Amino acid sequence: MNYRRATLEIFAFAAFFIAIVVVLANYSYPSQVILGGKVFRVEVVDTEALLQKGLSGHAPLQNNEGMFFVFQTPDNYGFWMKDMTFPIDIIWMDQNFKITHIESRVSPDTYPKIFYPNANSLYVLEISAGEASSLGVGVGGMVTFVRNSGRFGL
Repeated sequence: MNYRRATLEIFAFAAFFIAIVVVLANYSYPSQVILGGKVFRVEVVDTEALLQKGLSGHAPLQNNEGMFFVFQTPDNYGFWMKDMTFPIDIIWMDQNFKITHIESRVSPDTYPKIFYPNANSLYVLEISAGEASSLGVGVGGMVTFVRNSGRFGL
């Protein structure tokens, strides 16, 4: 009988642990980036599910908010406006946070067009439409990511 109870307790603990991991993998965590001297509160997304969802179905961003995408390896990541309700600026960066490409004022009406950068990227920042140009930010500029205790220690 004790063996059966111990087995059930181990199974219950394992199921609980797996559930926590699954829940955490589907939530972004907050951080900050500095772009053109302005601080943005960002939601960091770094899991496959969150990277695919992005800002789809999200409430419109305030002018000091954004979403920061963290990929595992540099590549030519494309973005589209599926299920978006507001326009954004999309800023691609390399592994050193150097801006490699910007798409400005991308409208939800552009869906299903996919926007690709001119070079591989590791990070992408999405902010309110027009913010990049109003801050005078361009290709070659830098983004500062304020590191915190995120899921993967980024």
